[in-house]
Amino acid sequence: MTDIILGMGEVGSTLFDLLSERGFNCIGIDKENEKCKNYSENISIENSEYLHVCLPGELNKFEEIIADWIKKIKDLQVVIIHSTVRPGTTKILQNKFEIPILFSPIRGVHRRFLDDIKKYTKFISSDKKEINLKIKLDLEKRFQKIQWMSTTKTAELAKILVDTTYYGWLINYAQITKMICDKEKIDFDEMWKFADEIHENLGNRPKMYPGIIGGHCVIPNLSLAKYDNLDTIKKINEMYKNFIDIKNSGD
Repeated sequence: MTDIILGMGEVGSTLFDLLSERGFNCIGIDKENEKCKNYSENISIENSEYLHVCLPGELNKFEEIIADWIKKIKDLQVVIIHSTVRPGTTKILQNKFEIPILFSPIRGVHRRFLDDIKKYTKFISSDKKEINLKIKLDLEKRFQKIQWMSTTKTAELAKILVDTTYYGWLINYAQITKMICDKEKIDFDEMWKFADEIHENLGNRPKMYPGIIGGHCVIPNLSLAKYDNLDTIKKINEMYKNFIDIKNSGD
């Protein structure tokens, strides 16, 4: 059987390496030919069982692209969306097809992605009431540590709200306290020592580095959730950018 990874960016290429390392026959497909692995348009895909979607969730016509691939691939049994997507995306696709469309968000830091994927439990969700036992066992072989969520929307929101957005809120607070410290001319690191033992004992006073939020996760993922209050993260980040620019221009 063949596992197809659709989208060979950082997530897809890491997933390809993980599954290959664990003995699964994999094909990597990407719009950039040089990123494809074991695939060309002239080769027909046979015995395809799993389609792993790793395309950017904010992609225009995301659902249509996935639907086209589902129709194109023969013998396909399961689709797993690993991309961060708008809540409700997976169910829209599931309503169009009989085969299970699962949602399983990726977790990990990009510079150590492969190690983190191996370390973390792989949360998987479905809107079908029953999932074939063979599929569950197959997923355990691929990801080893599995935990199921009750609906795909639960998992979709978990990725956005509990992972990237929560991380953004924590950085925001570091940004705010850094701006206050600079205004009051006190040492940021010294002040935050007050939290060290509290965090050690309670685990609820993390000190974060007050940098500018960049990358392609925290800020871009806010647009997928479409909740006005979450835009505060973006506003505070912009305020901190302006603060740094003014500070640097004064130096």
